[in-house]
Amino acid sequence: MLNWLYDIVTRVVLALHSVLAPLFGDSSGVTWGLSVFFLTILVRILLFPLFVKQIKSQRAMSELAPKIKELQTKHKNDRERLGQETMALYKEHGVNPLMGCLPLLLQAPVFYALFHVLRYISEHGGNNVPTTFKPEYGWTTDLLHSAGHAHVFGVPLALGFRTASKAVAFDANPTTVKIVTVVAIIVMASTTFLTQRQLMARNAKSGTPMPSQQKMLLYVLPPLFALFGLNFQMGVLIYWVTSNVWSLGQQHFVIKAMPIVQAAGAPGGAAAAAGGGGTGGGGVLGGLGKRGKKEPPPQQQPPVVIRRQQSTRPPKSKRDGRRPQRPGSPR
Repeated sequence: MLNWLYDIVTRVVLALHSVLAPLFGDSSGVTWGLSVFFLTILVRILLFPLFVKQIKSQRAMSELAPKIKELQTKHKNDRERLGQETMALYKEHGVNPLMGCLPLLLQAPVFYALFHVLRYISEHGGNNVPTTFKPEYGWTTDLLHSAGHAHVFGVPLALGFRTASKAVAFDANPTTVKIVTVVAIIVMASTTFLTQRQLMARNAKSGTPMPSQQKMLLYVLPPLFALFGLNFQMGVLIYWVTSNVWSLGQQHFVIKAMPIVQAAGAPGGAAAAAGGGGTGGGGVLGGLGKRGKKEPPPQQQPPVVIRRQQSTRPPKSKRDGRRPQRPGSPR
């Protein structure tokens, strides 16, 4: 059913390989490794418009946080009515709560297709392939053999920690395969942790429930991916690490260009709304709003000095013509 997707991923990798082969060689690990690297970059570039919509959706949810809190207080005993009112509020303001997961969901088919293609290479790209074998997905026997014997840091592109026992068929050392893939898994988990922490720091003062959810993901996702990483081939680990590093740079750029909007009532919310809210905040590729012009600072009024007015009226003793009596003098 997914053969069409496997075919697309294979042909993209082979097209990139044909461009890089004259520079580094047909069977070079650099050539095949960079082919997977640029496949990842291509996927992330295609998903960038969705990432922009994701950021807009997060900003809109930050602005709606006070209204959502009011609904939670109003319908705290009626969860069904609360859900209906919340979805109506999202629809009224054009907010899609699922937009935050959409880029990751759209990457999943490509990720799985690459995993399947690399497993196909590990099964049919070794030294013990029968001569009657007919390759699929646009592969040829020579290209399968070339991809199977391409080593990245001493590890065949199609092998991983769990498949290290096949290393001999690909002219590699099983111990080297295990050590290098464990290091790659640690890098993958670390970059996943940094990506989630960067998001959590960005939304910490937004007033939405996202920070608590991201805090849970911060400590759940990295160990989970590290566990799954034992089944990943070296090519999949290259894809995942490249995607994480891209996410770190992309999020850093967006955080710089488009500060998070704090919800009204949150500490410093007014200042954040003035600096990064609405359409006056920073922009990303013209889709996140243009920078507003800075208003001139208010002119300070000169301080008001209150001076005591001295009375010009003469004292009472001088008004009746008599001189004041000196102390101790007779009347």
